[in-house]
Amino acid sequence: MNDEVPADVAGAPTLPFQRILITGAYGFVGRHLVPALARTLQAGARLVLAGRSGETSFRHGHASILLDLEDMASITHAIRSVRPDLVVHLAGQASVGRSANAAAVTWSVNVCGTLALARAMAELVPDCAMLFASSVEVYGLTFNEGIASETSPLRPQSSYARSKAAAEAMLADVLPPTAPLIVARPGNHSGPGQDEAFVIPAFAAQIARIEAGVSTQLHVGNLDAERDFLDVRDVVDAYLALLMQATRLPARTTFNIASGHPVRVGEVLHRLCALSTTDIAIRQDPKRMRPSEVLRATVTPSAIHHAVGWTPRHSLDDMLASVLADQRIRLRGTRPGSPPNPPAG
Repeated sequence: MNDEVPADVAGAPTLPFQRILITGAYGFVGRHLVPALARTLQAGARLVLAGRSGETSFRHGHASILLDLEDMASITHAIRSVRPDLVVHLAGQASVGRSANAAAVTWSVNVCGTLALARAMAELVPDCAMLFASSVEVYGLTFNEGIASETSPLRPQSSYARSKAAAEAMLADVLPPTAPLIVARPGNHSGPGQDEAFVIPAFAAQIARIEAGVSTQLHVGNLDAERDFLDVRDVVDAYLALLMQATRLPARTTFNIASGHPVRVGEVLHRLCALSTTDIAIRQDPKRMRPSEVLRATVTPSAIHHAVGWTPRHSLDDMLASVLADQRIRLRGTRPGSPPNPPAG
């Protein structure tokens, strides 16, 4: 690969890859990333969307292939068939909360599945680059000592975070030296289409139900924790910026993707409630009070800013408004007499 960022005939920069395989293409981030990647393809390049059975029928204008991280045969078949020169690895169990009650599945998918993918790549496409979506959760208790940078020690505190940290280390060992590896560690990110297992859509969905008269109270857990929140569009922009410069980056790189400004969860809830004209009754639910040993998580994004010039462009309020609007639309689509929502993406 050369050192120049290629451009199409109109002069717009394009990705320096020809065959791009996206795992988790039908998930939350994937549905935002696919159209953004499609706009940056070189002439003749193609995207292949990888997903589990039942997902790949929604092709969105791109080729699709079955890839299940708990099925080694499907992984090997996908790599052999596509022969990618870039794998964007988004697939995995992505919820910290769910990982607490599903540790075996979390490790099976996030570590064993990623290992199977890395082995197939090493054997069949040893020069293939990978962008691996990890998480700032890998820092864990290190947040209690101050701002986390890419060189901070990893002290993860959940099955999800431990699985991501293990996968990072494994990829560095298993992928051959000829395979560029970009490890992206995004902070909490949200936007339209995200599952209610995550805090912002969970709040927004409850507000939408209260507005519609379906519910009377908004149930919450711990509101004191401070976390770094991003708009999913900014995370997608960060991935694109890294991939555009992939040929100029060192063979093994890690980047935090964050705003650098943590916000109290209670403040996020306050801002969401302010977007509604309905009085919102808030009730703390003991079942939602997940214990946290990290009160404030602060991440520096200086490395990615200096490497590729990325900074977030969307405000927290813009992101919250988009999530609430999405939840209102979803609720209308599921009420009796309303047409069903089309597949997301």
